[in-house]
Amino acid sequence: MTVKPSESVHFDSWKQLLQWLPTASEGQLMTVFVWATDQRNAPGGEEQHLNQVRKQAFELVVARTQERLKIYLHRRQNCRDVHLAEDVVQEVLIQVYKRAEQFDPQRSFWGWLYRIARNKYIDALRRLRPGDIGSGWTSKGDEALDEWLDRMAPTTSPPDSAALDQERREQLDKAINRLPPLQQTIVRLKRDGVKGTEIAQQIGKSQAYVSQAYHEALEFVRDLLED
Repeated sequence: MTVKPSESVHFDSWKQLLQWLPTASEGQLMTVFVWATDQRNAPGGEEQHLNQVRKQAFELVVARTQERLKIYLHRRQNCRDVHLAEDVVQEVLIQVYKRAEQFDPQRSFWGWLYRIARNKYIDALRRLRPGDIGSGWTSKGDEALDEWLDRMAPTTSPPDSAALDQERREQLDKAINRLPPLQQTIVRLKRDGVKGTEIAQQIGKSQAYVSQAYHEALEFVRDLLED
């Protein structure tokens, strides 16, 4: 029999799939987890194997993301409360488990996860300090990402820093190449000055999709380059 979690990933047996899981990327693990939640993907009498795949895929996601999420909250969101960070991470993983179908394989897994973590952290701060966190938080975070991208890839450089800026642009290009193809397209078009509405028309997605995918991509790229 053939086990086929996606168009690009298929195996000759459940055993082969289970052996492959530890080598899979986080995005692939999420794709398999979502696939394994649908009992229709298991022929008669194979439900036990499907459940085993689902359990192992999510356990691997948890093992790979817990510490990195805490680091993200500390470094990127300035969370200095260790216990609060742990609570936020647990909320993130619960949402990932319950709403795994919201994961889009065409977008960066880490960018998607960081967006969830950021939103959960803002929610936690609102509960702790009602009124202190306003709607401007998200826009400020997005502006900070845009400013970071401008620093990484300036359009003009003085002679004494041209070589350094070129090196940064090369590093940035390598990081962008690790994004899923659709997000690569969005980021490059945005860097070329194409408006979100035009990008949405080109790729057949909504403007909201383009905006969120773009900033998720920058979250991933920044974390990759500054890790």
